[in-house]
Formats: sequence, C-alpha cells, structure tokens
Amino acid sequence: MNDRELGRRIAYWRRRRGLTQQILADRLGRSVSWLRKVESGARSADRLSVLDSLCEALTVDLQTLAGDEPTRGTTLCIDDAQVEQIRDAMERYPFDDGPRDLARLRRQVAYAWSAFEVADYDVISQVLPESIVNAQTTHGALGTEESARLLAEVYQITASTLRKLGEPALAWLAGDRSMTAARHMGDLSLLAAAGFRIANALLSMGRSGAALDMLANLANRLSVELESEERRALYGHVLLQGAMAAASMGRHSEVRDLIAEARQAAQFVAVGSNHYWLAFGPANVTAHEVAALVVLGEGGLAVEAAGAIDPALLGQMRRERRAAFLVDVARGYSQWGRRDEALRTLLEAESVASLEVRCRPLAQGVITDLLRRVQGVAPSDLVRLAGRAGVRA
Repeated sequence: MNDRELGRRIAYWRRRRGLTQQILADRLGRSVSWLRKVESGARSADRLSVLDSLCEALTVDLQTLAGDEPTRGTTLCIDDAQVEQIRDAMERYPFDDGPRDLARLRRQVAYAWSAFEVADYDVISQVLPESIVNAQTTHGALGTEESARLLAEVYQITASTLRKLGEPALAWLAGDRSMTAARHMGDLSLLAAAGFRIANALLSMGRSGAALDMLANLANRLSVELESEERRALYGHVLLQGAMAAASMGRHSEVRDLIAEARQAAQFVAVGSNHYWLAFGPANVTAHEVAALVVLGEGGLAVEAAGAIDPALLGQMRRERRAAFLVDVARGYSQWGRRDEALRTLLEAESVASLEVRCRPLAQGVITDLLRRVQGVAPSDLVRLAGRAGVRA
C-alpha cells in the first residue's frame, strides 16, 4: 500500500472513531503537523512501530487498518513448489488425448470438496495439480456437459483454496477459468458460483469496488430466477459476499441491507442443506455478519452478534466455516482490546479445524497482532500457537 492510500485510511479511521487530529496526535505522542503530513501521504507511516501505535490509538488491528487480506507468509500447508505445480497445471491446454474416466474425476472432485469442508488444506494442495490436469484432459476428450461442470468445480475448489491460503492472483485465474467453462454451458448457477470466487479474489487484492460491482450484477441476475431452493441458497451466498465487499468500503447501511436480504433468503433454505457446497443457512448468515462487522472495525458489535448464533446450528456447520467464524470472533475480541478472550477463541478454532488457524494468513495475522500488543511476557499458549502457525514470537 502506498503512503497516500495508507494516509487516507488513517484519516478514515480517525474520523470513524470521532477523533480530531489533535487528539490522535496526542495519543501517538506526535505533532499535529506530523499527522497531517501522514494523512495527506506526504510522509510515510509504513513502519511497524508506527503502525502498531496507530492501531492501538484507533482500536483496530493491522489488517483492518491496511484494508486488505495478508498474503501467504509461510510455507505451511502449501509451499512455493506446490503453488507452481498448480500454476503449471492451469497453464496446460490439452486437446483430445486425455483420459475418459468420468467416474474417477467425480471421485476426485468429491474428495477435494470434502477435504475443503474440513479445512484440510495440506491434502487439497497436494491433490489439486493432478485433479486440474485430469479435469482438463477429460473434458478435452469428452466435451460433455458433465465434464465441463466437473472442470468448473475443480477450478472453483482451486480458487477458494488459493484465496484462503494467501494467493489471490492465482485464485482469480482459477475463478476466471471456471467462469469460462460455465459460460460455454450457459449455466447461470455455475456462472454465479465462479463469479463470486472471482469477486472474492479481487477483494483480497484490495479491489473492493470491482468485487462489489460483480457481486451486485450476479445477485441481480439470480434474483430473476429463484424458482428452486438451490438457486435461493446461491443467491443468498452471493449477497453475503456482497456484504463483505461493502464492509471493506465502509458502507455500513449497505452491509445491513445485504445481510438482512440474505437472512430472508435463508428462511427458504432447509437447515443443514449444502447446495453448491456452500452450506448456506441462518448460521452462515450470522457468521458473515460477524466477519463484516470485524472488517468495519466494530469488534465489540461483532462479538455481540456472534453470541446470538444458535449453538446447535453452529455445531452443524462444516468445520472449515465454523473455524473461520471463530477466527473472526477472535479478531473481534482483539479489536475490542479483550486479548485473553481472543486467544481462547483462536485455540477453540484450532481445536475445530487446526489448519484453518495454522495455515490461513488471516488467522496468522490475528496471532501476530496479539503478539505485538503483549505487555510483558507473552502467554505460553500464545507462543506455542504462534510456533504451530509459523508466526515468529
């Protein structure tokens, strides 16, 4: 992030917290002149010690102040060689010399989805290159509607996994490939499933406006044809992703409207259903509401919203989504200044799906934030968690 953009975000959060430049400067032990230069972009604040002081004074975490998700910083779960293998697989352009075993491809796709649902990113990163090549060559040989759908799904799994693990540019490419397959089929649902993954990759790269525009267009197209429960689930999920994009732009009212509309859609979807592998339902709506509030910098409200979720429904959610929800709650606690609760919640998330905490850059960022804000000796549980997640204590 350049100095001008960082300065703009500092000014934005200062105003959100109702602080004058004088008050913020006093809290930082700096002059008003220094702060004015920082907010205008004329002076850099891109030093860790300065950013930590700003986060403390503005009661936000570093990820919120920066305004985008961190990229991969460790080789846990997926290393550089595996990333290149996935990239190489997507750069292949097979013709008609591949296998024709649709049954095997179906098993591979189902296995990859199942691994994703339990956040087993170590397994997914190993099986993706072969799955991509197999899907490409099978579709190249058969060219059927089913082979195209399976190819699109493999790209969707790839996009979701790479985004989670901090490779948004490659996630965007995978999403784009999935959308190409969906367009050839003329399948609106498959198109939307690919589209929201492209939007999520754009959001991870800091392109919130483009992401929100894409999601709004997808929601509008889906809203015309809500004849099935499956389509309603997909529509509701797209609305939730739109709420996340709106949150990254600080649009409170838009976030509330999108969450409310998604909650309405969830009333028409059976509890426990898993259409398009999205597990859309009331609990997932609340989980996204919590995540959006965290992005808005409202940690206390996020924790409050999390307390309203039905524990029974939360227990039915797939482990990946439940652990991601707990990471967001931990981030809310951290923003709120309640770091003991943040650590406790992270450890709970790790017990649900360990790799969601140890492998995901977003969770690693929460651990880093907790370590930075420790006064005195860091708790032993935090130090050990940092070690497991590859975060330097």
